[in-house]
Amino acid sequence: MFKKLIFLFFVSPLVMFSQEISVSGIVNSSDGVLPGVNVTIKGANSGTITDVDGNYTILVDKEAILVFSFIGYKTKEVRVSGRNNININLEEDAALLGEVVVKGFTDVRGRARKRIESIQAMPESVTAVTSQQIEVTGIDDIGSFLTQIPGISFGESQDPGTVLISVRGIPQIRYGPSPIATVIDGVYLASADLTNQSLFDIDQIEVIKGAQGLFYGKNAIGGAVVITTKQPKNGFNGKAQVGYGNGNAYKLQTNFSGSIKNNRSYYRLGVNYSNFDGLINNTTLNEKVDFRRDLGLRGMLKFRLSSTSLLSLTGQYNNSKSGAITFINSNENPDFEDFNPNSFGGNPTADFLGEGSLKSTVLAASFETSFNSFKLMSHTSYSDVNLFYDGDYLSFAPIDNYGPIPAATQAMTRASRTLNEELRLVSTNDNSKLKWNLGLFYQNISSDWDTSAFFNQDTNDFNYTNTTEQIITADDNKLSSIGVFGFIEYDLTEKFNISAGLRNEWETLENTENVAGITSKRSYSAFQPKISASYKIGKDNMIYTSYSRGFRSGGYNPLEIAASGINKEINPEFTNSFELGLKNSFWNNRFIFNVAYFNTVFEDQQVYRFGSDGVRTFLGTINFEESKSSGFEIDTKLRLTKHLDLLGGASFIDTEITKAFEDSAIGNKIPFAPQSSYYIGLFTNFETGKDSKISANVNVENKGKKYWFADDLYGIDQESVFQDAYTLVNTKLIYSIHDFSVGLWGKNIFNTQYNQEWWPFGVFDGDPNGGPLGDIRTPSQPTTYGVELSYKF
Repeated sequence: MFKKLIFLFFVSPLVMFSQEISVSGIVNSSDGVLPGVNVTIKGANSGTITDVDGNYTILVDKEAILVFSFIGYKTKEVRVSGRNNININLEEDAALLGEVVVKGFTDVRGRARKRIESIQAMPESVTAVTSQQIEVTGIDDIGSFLTQIPGISFGESQDPGTVLISVRGIPQIRYGPSPIATVIDGVYLASADLTNQSLFDIDQIEVIKGAQGLFYGKNAIGGAVVITTKQPKNGFNGKAQVGYGNGNAYKLQTNFSGSIKNNRSYYRLGVNYSNFDGLINNTTLNEKVDFRRDLGLRGMLKFRLSSTSLLSLTGQYNNSKSGAITFINSNENPDFEDFNPNSFGGNPTADFLGEGSLKSTVLAASFETSFNSFKLMSHTSYSDVNLFYDGDYLSFAPIDNYGPIPAATQAMTRASRTLNEELRLVSTNDNSKLKWNLGLFYQNISSDWDTSAFFNQDTNDFNYTNTTEQIITADDNKLSSIGVFGFIEYDLTEKFNISAGLRNEWETLENTENVAGITSKRSYSAFQPKISASYKIGKDNMIYTSYSRGFRSGGYNPLEIAASGINKEINPEFTNSFELGLKNSFWNNRFIFNVAYFNTVFEDQQVYRFGSDGVRTFLGTINFEESKSSGFEIDTKLRLTKHLDLLGGASFIDTEITKAFEDSAIGNKIPFAPQSSYYIGLFTNFETGKDSKISANVNVENKGKKYWFADDLYGIDQESVFQDAYTLVNTKLIYSIHDFSVGLWGKNIFNTQYNQEWWPFGVFDGDPNGGPLGDIRTPSQPTTYGVELSYKF
């Protein structure tokens, strides 16, 4: 009986037919295609909007009248008269463009649920930033965007690919999957190492929080980041930018796009190069350790094969080099206090300058074609990611601990090759009470993880010309995953909407431990249902509730250290998330106020831990049987005047570990998860002349109290060692005249200090001079500032 119900769930949308005809087309302006145009049926309350390529599809009666409307353009009405294809050109309305009446916030459309819809109508906690806000806030990578979202924290440590993300109390696993899925133009980025890549051609970024396993599959236990790049249009246009800042930071950037054949084929190419010599000094080597250089290339070819079919080919290449193993050790820095996470003194003193590199290539092909009432979509992608780092060595052996003794170094290589394929059917009749999508997903990942120690045979040789290698780990891993999913949304009334969906994934993991010559293999499945309901309270207010289940893949630790609870196998992690929210728009959309309460229960939560069996030491992932996280969030926008916007948000989170093999962890907080955060941004934009204007932004980011570990492995109570809240202030000012602009920016302008990472190794003995190893920390980035020059063509 259960199998029959699942079969009906997936196939029932496809057997529903309409007596109406399907009309599709492209909406253009003098500048090219127009996304986000409202396409409605005259005399009805239903309709659709054009996608990023100006396309629309709508089901109507043969003699219906279509109404095309968009802010700043003249509304146009067209009678269908039985036609299946209607292309429209909208003209700019000079009167509307010059109107002085203060308008509310534009209804931002998002793609978080795999179709374009109003963010304020989604029964989800969604935050979106458009290209204009991206420019004026100085967002240049995913991390600088995520830090502005309440309930999310982002940091980097150790090497160019290791990031520390926390979403609603769900932390990043070092070297493991992120708690949030990242998708660029429909292409899923499987490797967490790609999270910190540069963003230089972005049209919109949106974050949807809460378990999103239904739409994005595994690892979306905390949500998803959906990035849409700038789409090419008819004609030729582009932008060139140069910039310079402290730390000898400079960047060269350009992107341009156009049409090969108007309305038929397009191209886009973007190039970014940046250099930063660094600001944090290594006192042993008298060199900067936080240097970074990035080269990024991104391109797209888009072909409109017919009025209903579209093919996109995209590719990107990134090459980053940066400092690595930039830890500060308390034994070498008297002003860095042991057992004090709020001590920020000292400098790196390693005798070996660590360096990391991250190279990645992503190739993708997307195809979609529309039928009478649904669209077929295919996304195929292949990614190749290679990360390497080396640096000074930490060990319990009597050798150096990130200090000025040339005894040993460490090196790690992580590489992965991923093939993804997703096939999806999506309903296109937005004026229907029933909307649906269903599909299949396949993924294959092959990865390597090698670590080694190199021992210096001459401890007076700071160049390490004579070393011997000790291979610590050499693991090969394979993962294959197949998923099937479906989603149905239904309007019971004009005000009451319900939706439900399910996804099941089957995964197989294989690990080969080359040092020991052992191979192991296992399989499991993950059932991820989702259900939500929303009710409109008046025209611009909505209350919603949802339940969703998320899943993070299992894996393997490179080493098993049973004495510390670090097993070879890492169990998959599951979350059950409940959310209750309220979305409100007041004062003609000049004031938007959204609030959400969430409660998440974890099963086999993955937690990162430092372990030792007295001989070996290693960082690994363990599972806690049960944890929970709850809290509430506020997201608000206020248009004070035509030229002044106030944006803000806040998050308050309470976490607890409720069941764990380590008794001392029970009742403690989940580590690496700030207990609160808030964001305040002030934006202004006003004309200073006929062809000139000023745009400016000041934003304040606060991250609350954060705990660094889950139990008393270090012999210290969790409550006694935490990082205090800290606040960062960033600003940017842009003056534009004609097609030129100059911008001044500053990040962390008050030079607030905090720790990106902190470990209390001072409880362990093993220092070369006798006594404890000493605590280590990764320092925060000091104040940075600079100037930018841009030209649009």
